[in-house]
Amino acid sequence: LLVDPHLAIGLASFYFFIGSLTRVLFFRNNINWKIVRKFILISIAGAILGAIAIIPINSEIMLFVILLFSVFFFYKKFDKKKDKDSSLKHIGTYAIGGLSGFLQGAGLAGSDIRNQYLYSKGLSLAEVHGTTALIGASNFLIATIIRLYTHQLTIPNLLPILYLTPLILIATWIGKFSIGKINKELTNKLIIVIMVLIIISLILKIMKII
Repeated sequence: LLVDPHLAIGLASFYFFIGSLTRVLFFRNNINWKIVRKFILISIAGAILGAIAIIPINSEIMLFVILLFSVFFFYKKFDKKKDKDSSLKHIGTYAIGGLSGFLQGAGLAGSDIRNQYLYSKGLSLAEVHGTTALIGASNFLIATIIRLYTHQLTIPNLLPILYLTPLILIATWIGKFSIGKINKELTNKLIIVIMVLIIISLILKIMKII
């Protein structure tokens, strides 16, 4: 409502960088470093491409792609078969990392697809928060630096977002405190509810665009 769409994407990237950095602070002990090592480089590469992309991205198509991945990961959440350690599996992991990074770099919903993947791998709420926050913070930082360098953003543009930092810190601390009070069984149920809500929200977004 306040700025043009191009500037809004840049401001949102910086806002999510601050938010992700805050989650890294509070969930640092829950970060799954094995997954971070798999995702981080390809995800950053995708974010760079997304931030400098000059081609228009069809939101409807991207939402549909994310929906398909989300439904697949929801299925994998209940699939009791163990994944085989094959090259195809690693290619899929890198594809998710690259795609989620590209989407975040372009200002779209990249965390949804990555979070659904992490939930399908059995990570807890706290682990998903810490792990995806670190990867997301890296993506958003790179995207913001590129936009500043290419003059899509200016430092004064970012100052209003910095004023929100205390509120973000307080809200994240409350979230961290609340998650710590939830037992494992309830946490697993919440994860399933979150995955379903993400799928429903994606469907509603697609229907609205159509």
